[in-house]
Amino acid sequence: MHNLSKETYLGTTKHKFSGGQGIAVIEAEYEQKVSESWHSHQNAHITLFLRGGTFEKRRHETHAVHPGSVLFYHSDERHVNQRTLFPSKNINVEFDEIFLKTHGITEERLRQGAANLVKTKLLMLRIYHESLVQDAFSADSIRMLLADYAADENFAQQFRHNPQWVGSLFELLNDCWEESPSLAQLSGSLGISPVSISKHFPRYFGCTYGEYMRRLKISRSLELLSRPALSLTEVALECGFADQSHFIRTFKAQTRFLPKDFRKL
Repeated sequence: MHNLSKETYLGTTKHKFSGGQGIAVIEAEYEQKVSESWHSHQNAHITLFLRGGTFEKRRHETHAVHPGSVLFYHSDERHVNQRTLFPSKNINVEFDEIFLKTHGITEERLRQGAANLVKTKLLMLRIYHESLVQDAFSADSIRMLLADYAADENFAQQFRHNPQWVGSLFELLNDCWEESPSLAQLSGSLGISPVSISKHFPRYFGCTYGEYMRRLKISRSLELLSRPALSLTEVALECGFADQSHFIRTFKAQTRFLPKDFRKL
């Protein structure tokens, strides 16, 4: 079994940023077959898959990975990748013990936070964008983004200590994201007043209802943007935006990238 050292991945490293504060951002590309044996990584990390796909096996589970997939890896966690599509590309945000101890964060806390796929995808793209800027503020900006992410009690606990309707609402919104239901429609489905939803939504979701729905739509667009045959207008309409201009503005606000630039990654 391969035990890979920190900031090392089986593919070709296309970009690396290490700010010296226990965080590293690594873009890895896979253009030809690499080892399909079991391996692990020295540091815990979160991976966002941008291109291609693979089947990943762990001790008790198998994941079908595609563009837009997010996976968390504990340090030294064994896994194997098979039937990889070429070319494949992913972004990895890696944490060492210095960062975890400094901020009082555990690997398990990061794993729980990564279960909120929408928030994690957009966070990864913002961090990646900062790593490409690579100016005097990038390292601190990335550290602050991650510290805020790890401090989110509600998503880290996956709604276990929240009212039952919050978890139901989370599932409902993720299932009907393209329909943009009104508060009145949500109220009818959940049996709770629109006023209560409006009042408590920011507390449990960390943003307004409109902002959360925009995040969902942008999250869904990541996989569609990996298909060259689809125009930006087609992607915009498929994700429920009124037009291409609205999609472009929202995509940049959420990810810091223009859709056309994201396609070039």
